[in-house]
Amino acid sequence: MRWRQDPWGSWLSCEESFAEQGPGVSNSGAAVSREQRHGYVFEVPAAATELIKPVPLKAMGRFEHEAAAVHEPSGIVYLTEDKWDSLFYRFIPNTPGRLQEGGRLQALAIVGEAAKNTHNWEHVDIEIDEAISTHWIDLENIDGDLNDLRLRGAANGAAKFARGEGITLADDRFAFTCTIGGSNRLGQIFTYQPSPFEGTDREQDAPGKLTLIAEASQNALLKNYDNLTMAPWGDLIVCEDTEDNTDRCALVGVRPDGSQYLVANNPYSASELAGVCFSPDGKTLFVNIQYPGMTVAITGPWPG
Repeated sequence: MRWRQDPWGSWLSCEESFAEQGPGVSNSGAAVSREQRHGYVFEVPAAATELIKPVPLKAMGRFEHEAAAVHEPSGIVYLTEDKWDSLFYRFIPNTPGRLQEGGRLQALAIVGEAAKNTHNWEHVDIEIDEAISTHWIDLENIDGDLNDLRLRGAANGAAKFARGEGITLADDRFAFTCTIGGSNRLGQIFTYQPSPFEGTDREQDAPGKLTLIAEASQNALLKNYDNLTMAPWGDLIVCEDTEDNTDRCALVGVRPDGSQYLVANNPYSASELAGVCFSPDGKTLFVNIQYPGMTVAITGPWPG
């Protein structure tokens, strides 16, 4: 589950689960009984002072959601999916800022290349820093009983990504991670630059651009990219979620030129780091350590 505050003052909470209603088994192996089925996005007013009734935003699709970010000029919401063959989604609301009123769910595709692989596993599918023109495909049966929305989207031409993870606004574009992308399956960072006519009929005149900006190698400082945020000085700050027990997960800065630097290591556990974000004044960096479950506040001095 990932949280992201939207421009109109509420939180979007994404379920990283496709569990069905009824009896089942938790991640720890315990028997559970679920009152509702899962796989949705929920909206919670940030100013709420009491419990809010959870209402799934079904028009935003049922799948194993990871993260969400909002394009403020249009109100469009971009969504990642935590599957090895995931899609990159967008939700165009009928009324910007009122997600509960429904809208259209679409998946990103590459102009001229149907069902394009982007992971670079066996060969180079996408070059670093190559800005690629995109278009968007409408999705149907988005609240299905089967966890196959991504498969149906790819069958209709949508591009495939290697486990979409965090997404954040980075200047005039969105940066998102794919944790097992790259020839070594150690992670990729993409950016998506929206069209000046994003979500409109004129979008094809100046299509949005997809760019691979980073890909991890065996010798890279940063591996298995996960959650990320943009620092006030323009760098991306990225959490690791690595299964390599020889190194603790770290928080790493990525400069616009692709160079990297260590921000912090996790000395407490072998757990992944998550939920990285800055305070509104840009002075304090917060990050969660998933296990044993704690939030750390990191102060500068930071670059000017």
